[in-house]
Amino acid sequence: MEDFTPDKQYRPEDEYKSLEPQAPEASAQPVAPQNIPTQPVYQPPQAGAYPNPPQQPYYAPYPQQPVQQPIPQQPVRQPVSQYPPVQNPAYPQNIPPQAIRPVYPQPPVPRQGQPVQNGQPYQQTQSQPNIPLSPNPYAQSYNQTAPQPAAQPQKPPTSTGTKVFIIILCALLVMMIVGFAVYIATGNSRANPARSNSGFSDNGGNNSGNNGDYEISPFDIIGNNKNYTEVADEITLKADNGDTLKRDDDNEASVGEPDEKAKNITLEPLPKDKDDDKYDTHSAYNAVSDSVVTVVCYKDKITDSDSDIVAQGTGTVISSDGYIVTNAHVISNSRMFAINIVFNNNDEYPAKIVGYDTWTDLAVLKIDAKDLKAVTFGDSALVNVGDDVIAIGSPGGQKFQNSLTRGIVSAVDRELSINKYVRYIQSDAAISPGNSGGPLCNIYGQVIGITTIKTVANYYENMSFSIPSATVEEIVGDLMRYGYVKGRCRIGITGTETGNEYADAPSGVIINAIDESGPLADTKIKAGDIITELDGTTITSFQDIYDVLANHEEGDKISIKVQRPSN
Repeated sequence: MEDFTPDKQYRPEDEYKSLEPQAPEASAQPVAPQNIPTQPVYQPPQAGAYPNPPQQPYYAPYPQQPVQQPIPQQPVRQPVSQYPPVQNPAYPQNIPPQAIRPVYPQPPVPRQGQPVQNGQPYQQTQSQPNIPLSPNPYAQSYNQTAPQPAAQPQKPPTSTGTKVFIIILCALLVMMIVGFAVYIATGNSRANPARSNSGFSDNGGNNSGNNGDYEISPFDIIGNNKNYTEVADEITLKADNGDTLKRDDDNEASVGEPDEKAKNITLEPLPKDKDDDKYDTHSAYNAVSDSVVTVVCYKDKITDSDSDIVAQGTGTVISSDGYIVTNAHVISNSRMFAINIVFNNNDEYPAKIVGYDTWTDLAVLKIDAKDLKAVTFGDSALVNVGDDVIAIGSPGGQKFQNSLTRGIVSAVDRELSINKYVRYIQSDAAISPGNSGGPLCNIYGQVIGITTIKTVANYYENMSFSIPSATVEEIVGDLMRYGYVKGRCRIGITGTETGNEYADAPSGVIINAIDESGPLADTKIKAGDIITELDGTTITSFQDIYDVLANHEEGDKISIKVQRPSN
């Protein structure tokens, strides 16, 4: 057998050397290719080649040499840098590293000192993102998706009808906000008679103030002055003689005359058959509704035009000959309006103002009528928490005349900061502007109070307050007979609370006018001064003045301090 054992160890480098182009010799002859066996077999090794020669012949696989194939002519690979980088502007510049793939297929990396093939070394081409190399036949094709920004959903077009609806809704919202603000301002003015824009007086005087200072505008007195001087003095209190009702702006057609023979109201006990099933909301309403009227106030005189109406409220007939009780704030604590009374059957009567009391917010009107149905007053001292009650009135004016709401008594003897002379009956019967002066009745049809105040604030609902019938009896009798409440003291001023209108002024009551026959006559106090202290008590409102006067009698001496603008 012929020995095909190679005479030297096979090395792969020899294969690469054989592929290197050699310069042909001048005398070399073409050599015919040899037929290389496809399966060469090793012969057993010579003796002594191995320490422990195998018992059986060992045939080691001969390394198969690659068959030399004709090498096709490949295009010369150029460095990547020779291709101009073309960047698609639609793609972002920063691509995640994991998205970068090599441009060329990667051949095996030769060892150091490895010869080159076809004049070019095998080397890993540095990949560059997003470089289109489609002209290169060896370019690898793959789908590389560059991150794209998220598509924004298109908004559906807004129709014309929707736009109109939104505009109308916004307009209505603005109107509601403005109306609510006006309502709160009006409600606060009505709830607290000492805050009316027309000013208040504990004694209107005879309209000829001390030193000719009557009817001085507080705006002219204070202006933007921020400098004030304190002035102190002592005064002697005088009894109220009814001059508190006299004012320069009184409407002569509305001024009524008191009657010392007028009969006061009486308080009736509960009916003996109070447990009878015949008493319910229907029976109570029928017993009272014909005696509930709408009080319409006109600026100068009664007309048929609604534009001349300045205020509306509710009244309660208390006598068959035409006496009607209402709230003083309904007539703006004055006698300057023309008053028209409208009954449930549309009968109308002009009314005169007999008297009013700002301390308790009660007023008495008189119409020329006979055989009227008067209400029956029950005793408010018998009212208990939890009793059923109804309120009747004209919320919103004559259009909603004799509206009924129902509730229960929430509390009795309730004291409020706006008026310390009345202990109110609190109920959850709904009342609104226009209900003021109407009756609060028990289930038996007896009037146990006159509605006057409602809490107007966010988060508060169904908190209404009524003047107890016992207080009505005490005040109304004097108003009918004398036109004022007897036994009270006065200091003899007409004034205005500073409030928010005079932010730079000290808190107190501005003296607009001084009665020349009152306690302040011939003292250091002048019109334009701001009362800040009375009898050692800080004064911020007329209610504070009333509180001080209620603790004194005619002839008592008290101290007074004022702040005078320094011009």
